[in-house]
Amino acid sequence: MARFLARDWWSAADSTLFAQEREFDPLSGILSVTSTWRRGKRTGVRRHGVRLYTASRLAELCASAGLVVEEAYDGFTDRPLRRTSTEMMLIARKE
Repeated sequence: MARFLARDWWSAADSTLFAQEREFDPLSGILSVTSTWRRGKRTGVRRHGVRLYTASRLAELCASAGLVVEEAYDGFTDRPLRRTSTEMMLIARKE
């Protein structure tokens, strides 16, 4: 969410225009996305949702499964997890 983008649009190589609108509900952790496309006279809309988890919530879920999170990284790198990280990797061990 550090780089949340409410709207964006782009054009594909075949001239299809894509637009996305996003809304985030912090209570449910759901990111709702509405994608719209247009190519010539043809158009379409697709909606979907993605649940986003914080590192602390994932650590709680791991604990409930008998795992202890020992380290948190910025994706598949050796950099520590930061507020601006776009991916996360947690390292856990079984208790």
